[in-house]
Amino acid sequence: MKYDIENINNRKKNIRIAKKIIDVIIIILLYNIILVFISCLNKIDDVSIFGYKAYIISTDSMKPSINSEDVLLVRKTKEEKIKVGDVITFKQHDKVITHRITNIEEQDGKKIYTTKGDNNNLEDSEKIEYTQIEGKGILIIPKLGYLIKALENQIVFLFTVLILLILLFFKITKEEKKEYRREKKKIEQEKRNKNQIS
Repeated sequence: MKYDIENINNRKKNIRIAKKIIDVIIIILLYNIILVFISCLNKIDDVSIFGYKAYIISTDSMKPSINSEDVLLVRKTKEEKIKVGDVITFKQHDKVITHRITNIEEQDGKKIYTTKGDNNNLEDSEKIEYTQIEGKGILIIPKLGYLIKALENQIVFLFTVLILLILLFFKITKEEKKEYRREKKKIEQEKRNKNQIS
């Protein structure tokens, strides 16, 4: 491949643009993940990313499968795809509960769900309908609730974001300097080779 100053500069420019695009995508993804997690702290019902929501588990009713302070990521699921054995998060009397479905029956043309905490001796006294279901559990992140609660403090949250942005800036700058030194050496080597041939 032929190396000259114009080609090197074009390559460097393209690499910088690609890195910036990737970094922007990462920042957007991180922002959305943080937004989803903050939604579970502030009880913001309409905050969901692509149908996903996150909840911090606050009790031991689902032990040993889900522990207190674990974060459960749930996804809104079609009614026909919900089955016995699924872990669901649902609303009941202004409370958000995460339990497992133990039975599904039909009443007046509607599906009625019986739920129970894995660590509870008895099934929940009240049955629920599909409209109460926030989502089906798809991912458990152990003990992440501790970190999210720490980030609830706005000063801690802003400080953390600031540190991440500074680290990201230094990473980009370091990579650019390395690339610049690498390309500069190539140009100098080519000049030396040309001088020797001359």
